[in-house]
Amino acid sequence: MANKPSKDWEGPSLRTVLVSLSAVAVFMGVFAYYRYVTSEKAIMAGMAELEQRGGGLDSEGCVDLVLDWHKRCEALNSMCNDAVKIAMYHCLEASDRSVDCGKLKPDVVSKGQWVFGVCKERGTACRLRKQCPCADAYRALDSFCRTDQQAVQL
Repeated sequence: MANKPSKDWEGPSLRTVLVSLSAVAVFMGVFAYYRYVTSEKAIMAGMAELEQRGGGLDSEGCVDLVLDWHKRCEALNSMCNDAVKIAMYHCLEASDRSVDCGKLKPDVVSKGQWVFGVCKERGTACRLRKQCPCADAYRALDSFCRTDQQAVQL
């Protein structure tokens, strides 16, 4: 009886490995695209709601509304975080905010850290300073007022 010579490698062929990796990559790409599209639709629906409800609110009401929207945002977390400033713009632009803008004290808002104190006072303290929807909302309010109610700096 003759012995078969042993191979150093006995496993799936290179073709099988590459086809499997390609299939996984295509699946992940399709899934990521699907999540992006559904997230975008969720955010756009939220913007319409904020525009509609923002007209009857003051600036603090807009902050409350946007933070509530952020909590229930069904989009990807990073997209929800990035949309806070845009959401504030949609809420703020629905009404004249001259009175609210006049309440912002230039000596206080000139220091960038003021937002963290305001958020802490209102009970929505920032856990991470780089990802803080409350701070982003107040920065958007400040930016909206500095641009004569025309835009929000992203």
